[in-house]
This record gives sequence, C-alpha cells and structure tokens, in this order.
Amino acid sequence: MIYINQLGVKEGYEMIQSLYSSSSALLAYSKAQDATAHNIANVNTPAFQSLSSTFSELANQGGVKLNSIRTNEGTGYAIPTGNQLDFSINGNGYFRVQNADGTESYTRRGDFSVDAAGNLVTKDGGIVAENVSDGGRLEITDNGEIYSDGAYRGRIEVVDSNGNPMPEGSFSVEQGALEASDTDIAKEIVDSMVYLNSYKSNIVTTQTADQMLGTIIDMMA
Repeated sequence: MIYINQLGVKEGYEMIQSLYSSSSALLAYSKAQDATAHNIANVNTPAFQSLSSTFSELANQGGVKLNSIRTNEGTGYAIPTGNQLDFSINGNGYFRVQNADGTESYTRRGDFSVDAAGNLVTKDGGIVAENVSDGGRLEITDNGEIYSDGAYRGRIEVVDSNGNPMPEGSFSVEQGALEASDTDIAKEIVDSMVYLNSYKSNIVTTQTADQMLGTIIDMMA
C-alpha cells in the first residue's frame, strides 16, 4: 500500500505537470490563432501591418508558451486608385496625424478625405494637414507639399515611429495610390492549420492527463 501511494504521488505530480503544460499550449495556440484570423480579416485593409506570434518551450516542463505577438514593420506594394485623396509612402515612415483629443498617432494608411473645414483627414477624423482645400484640385509633391489649384496650402508630414521627421530623400509620397496590406494569405492559412492541429492535440493531452489524474486519486482514496 505504501508503494502504491508513493507511486500515485509521483505519477499524480507528473499528470499535474502535463495538465499545466498542455493548458499553457492551449492558451498560446488560441491567441496565435486569433492573431492569424486578424491578419486574414485585414488582407484588404490599406497599409495593414500583420501580426506575428513567437513561441518558446516551457523550461523543464515541456510544452510551449506564447512569448509575444508583435506587429510586423514590413510595407506592402502600392495599388493605383486614381483617387486624388489616396496616398501611399514609397519608403519608410508614417503619416503624422493630429487626433481630436490632442494626441498624435502615426499611420501608413492613406485613404484620406477633406472635411467641412478643408482639412485633410483620416477615416477617424484625425487631421493630416489643416486648411489645405477650398474645393480646388489637390496635388501633392514627392516630399508631401500640398497645392490646391497651384497654390501652396501646406504639407503632409512623414515621420518615423517616434514622430521625428524622415530625412529628405528617404521617402516619397505617391498620390492616387494606396499601400496594400502586407498579409501573406498563403502563409496565414498554413499557420492557421498548424495552430488548429496543435490546439486539437493539446486538447487530447489535457483530457488524457485529467482522466489519469482522476484514476490516481481514486487509487489513493
């Protein structure tokens, strides 16, 4: 009886470790699958930068954990639209946006519009350039200068991720085009299948460990 109890304690501990490892893996693959689904859903979103998941092994326990989900900093190709209020950045950098709450944000998404005050604004109403239009045709130079019917009206600012102006010549602003999403749909589908299969495998592992732990507890009762 002593041997059985000692064996039960040892195997019970191993089953608990197995449950912890498989539960951690379930959480990791679930979150990674969410990120992949987000990428696929935004395959047609202008200038969307996809998410990547990184994993690592659980030390001395087996299984995996999710280290991080980070935003890729790659750029998509330019898609001509012919719309004078569509813009893309050829090169690195972001459009500077002044938000309604006074904060700044940075985006590569350039499907802008002109509001009632003549400001060039984002889909969310953030101001890219103030008072640039009085109804005339807008033209943008490579360095972001804005002209309305030939008259200079301001400039679109292109900055780095910290809000510092990008050096002259390191980028160009292209009018009448939008940057495509950088989502690689083939890669995302493969990743989705891998995460789904891994998730299913760890469900089986969790169920098996749970059943064995229950049997051990019954033996020790």
